[in-house]
Amino acid sequence: MKILIIALALLVSGGRTANLFDISKSKLIDRVEAALQQPAEFPMPADGGGGPVHERHKANYMLMSDLAQAWQFTSDSRYLGRLRQMLLGYADLYPGLGYHPIVLSGTPGRLFWQTLNECVWLVHVAPAYEIVRDKLSEADRKHIEGDLIRPMADFVMQGTPDNRANLATFNSIHNHGTWALAAVGLSGFAMKDDTLVKKALYGTDLSGEHGGFLQQMDLLFSPQGYYTEGAYYQRYAIWPFMIFAQALNSHMPELKVFERRDGILLKAVDALLQLSYRGELFPFNDAVQKDLSAQELVCAVDVAYGANPSRKDLLSIVRDYHGTVLLTSDGKRVAKDLAAGQAKPYEFKSILLGDGADGKQGAYAVIRTPGGSALGFKATSQGMGHGHFDRLGLIYYDNGNEVLSDYGAARFVNVDAKYHGHYTPENKTYAKQTIAHNALVVDGKSQFGGSVKKADPVWPSVLGCDFSDPSFQWVGAREEAAYKGVTMTRWTAVADLPFLQYPLIVDLLEADSPKAHAYDLPFHYNGHMISLNVPYERALTQMVPFGSDAGYQHLWTEATAAAAAGTTTFTWMTVDRMYSLSSATDAGMKVAIVRAGANDPSFHLRPEPAFILRSAGSGRRVFASCLESHGTYDNTTEQSANLTASCTSVRIVSDDEAALKVEYGFVGGKAVTVTVDKKNNIMKIEK
Repeated sequence: MKILIIALALLVSGGRTANLFDISKSKLIDRVEAALQQPAEFPMPADGGGGPVHERHKANYMLMSDLAQAWQFTSDSRYLGRLRQMLLGYADLYPGLGYHPIVLSGTPGRLFWQTLNECVWLVHVAPAYEIVRDKLSEADRKHIEGDLIRPMADFVMQGTPDNRANLATFNSIHNHGTWALAAVGLSGFAMKDDTLVKKALYGTDLSGEHGGFLQQMDLLFSPQGYYTEGAYYQRYAIWPFMIFAQALNSHMPELKVFERRDGILLKAVDALLQLSYRGELFPFNDAVQKDLSAQELVCAVDVAYGANPSRKDLLSIVRDYHGTVLLTSDGKRVAKDLAAGQAKPYEFKSILLGDGADGKQGAYAVIRTPGGSALGFKATSQGMGHGHFDRLGLIYYDNGNEVLSDYGAARFVNVDAKYHGHYTPENKTYAKQTIAHNALVVDGKSQFGGSVKKADPVWPSVLGCDFSDPSFQWVGAREEAAYKGVTMTRWTAVADLPFLQYPLIVDLLEADSPKAHAYDLPFHYNGHMISLNVPYERALTQMVPFGSDAGYQHLWTEATAAAAAGTTTFTWMTVDRMYSLSSATDAGMKVAIVRAGANDPSFHLRPEPAFILRSAGSGRRVFASCLESHGTYDNTTEQSANLTASCTSVRIVSDDEAALKVEYGFVGGKAVTVTVDKKNNIMKIEK
């Protein structure tokens, strides 16, 4: 059975009205009519991501997808004619292409600089060809299949005799493999080639044990739907997963693909939605800013709703973040049910998402408060090549803003002038390094020495979590392999205290080793420094890098100070709210304020600041801190209130094998004590 309309059409925003489907269809017709006013162009490959030739080929595959749908809706021969012209044009071009002239990838493409983009091209074009195939002459079909779709599918799957890297990618458990499998499988459906479809399902050896789409479904997601590379690449991978699954559901319903692993693809959509704050996806690992309006999410949510229309809460995602639907039967149903007022609120909740196929390779925790803040805690496995060295790292959102930030990736996607749109060199030398995150650095080196090979086989242990009490939600995890001879344990909690304006973040990080080490704990804050309660020396005329390697070489030293003998408090402002980090410190500790941008000749790095706690010369160190949100600043009326931290002291009361106990004192003589019961791995608070 032929797919009605491919689900990866270029999505157009329509108003949130009763006719989202009709509006999107109208926009589609407007797009193709505008395109018909311009000549078809098939330029020789010449540039990287974002370059004019790259963008032309990208626009062409989107247009071919649009033309197929527009013809299917209208039977307008002009749309069929232009699509035929473009397919034949590429069939003329493709056989003469060697490898792309831009050499940045280990899997170079022919039409694009990397094979991955070729996969995306084919995922769009193969279903478009399937829609019109029976309307083309036998000669046209022979040329298009023999000189374009089949050789491109073979290249994606096998590579060339002198470079078989694509073969390894095709059979890999990785998002590039997902795109390759979808491209080949959809090509098989388009050309009625069952062998290609089977290779997409079961890998090139057809065993199902060394690759293939079904094995990817079994291994790439945890039982809770978490994807090991993180939210950004889960967003990217969910597109081919859902597109090919939808095609399989249409062509091969006996596979029951949406039921596999207890509905793992639908769980993956939910996990991805949960890894967001007010629509913004958490940017950990290699990530740039993306939100729930992304076209991948539009596709995923519509297809998920089509697979399970009882999920009325998904309709609210469409209403609140999409305002458009796919031009498919799934999209039509979404629009119809949304117009009928069937949407229910989607619950963004505190959640622990296990990592690994068995869900036991660490986890990612999200703690949310009724007031609208969210704390992310990363205790996952490495996340393969796109993972960063930031185990037990934090990010925090509040008041609609990122407060403790994650740098994400040093990349300008599809900006050719910035390293051809590829990951910049600073992505490896800074963005991936531990110091670029809110995670502990030992002896000025990154976790695992920055080696993915060393990091991949091991992962943290989640010690416990409890989100049942909204007034005190907590999670704890331990990492024993990131630094030889050093055990790191972090307990973090969100406490709702009646005498504070907003919830309090409690952070207890233990570093334990039989040998003395230097420990740095950075807090990358988003905002403007307001105050530090100890005298500091500001670099006024000349700054120097904070170190020489492991990311330190990219940090300018803006200010340094000796920590307080008691409690050190650092305050900054994010938009219209104050945030104060109070930490138990001693006179031997140092603090520093740094900013990214050193040793960055091409301005690849964003100049983001960080506050660093530094301790040297000890084997065991407990970093006991709290992050307090407080105050308001109204720029319109120029009025402010509650700009000073309420926390007056952080004191480690006791620290032994049985328990860690920390007292937090506040103005007015108020205090709370947080205890970590190490025997039972429980975190408690006494108010």
